Amino acid sequence: MEPHGHLAQGIITALRAVKEIHELKGLMEAVANEIGCRFWALVHHDDLAVPRDGLVNLKHYPAAVVRRLVRDRHMRRDPVIRGCLFADSAFVWSDLPSIIALDRSDEAALAFGARWGLNEGISVPSCLLGDCIGSCTFAGMRRPETAPSLLGLVQMIGIFAFQAARRLHGAPGAPRARPRLHPRPRDCVALAGRGYSNKEIARALGLAPRTVDGYLTEARRLFDAHDRTELVVSAILAGEVGLHELRRGQPG
Repeated sequence: MEPHGHLAQGIITALRAVKEIHELKGLMEAVANEIGCRFWALVHHDDLAVPRDGLVNLKHYPAAVVRRLVRDRHMRRDPVIRGCLFADSAFVWSDLPSIIALDRSDEAALAFGARWGLNEGISVPSCLLGDCIGSCTFAGMRRPETAPSLLGLVQMIGIFAFQAARRLHGAPGAPRARPRLHPRPRDCVALAGRGYSNKEIARALGLAPRTVDGYLTEARRLFDAHDRTELVVSAILAGEVGLHELRRGQPG
């Protein structure tokens, strides 16, 4: 195999140039073979039994595994899928116990996959703010002992592979200008995210309850949000409120 840097650059260039889904599938198959894997997947971690615009669902997996994950809806409970929520980069499946706590059902799921050839794999989480989490996976390794040495290569490939998959499946277009909150309304939204009532927010910020009502009503209009939950989520996605600000504590 040629040096990983040269190999990665060639693959990344090809991934950025693909125009059709069948090209992407062929490229993923070639990469899997090159790194000694029998199977691969590019999927959003959603209900794949219901096709939707923008939902990535490309894979070459054993039919029994696909039935379990998709038809029987075990996707979100699968240990590899859960591991993607907590891993900050590519990970080897055998390292899952250091990423999440595995119970008996997790061990059974991994054993089921192994019986169908998914003995070892590498998964690369793909997280895009506002989008469902996804992943690029290569599995069924012919030489499992080589997995740790492939982490960097698969990390680079996985990022661009999922990017290509999103693009070919109709990723959202150019972002609109994001709404901006003035300081006091922003504080009201942050405290609403902690679960405080309008009266509690008013006491914390030294405002009249009617003023808080007005700020939150205007914020919902600004973000086109129908309720407090949608407002808080929208403000987070716009970068107006940080997740750390939503920890329940003393108001203000």
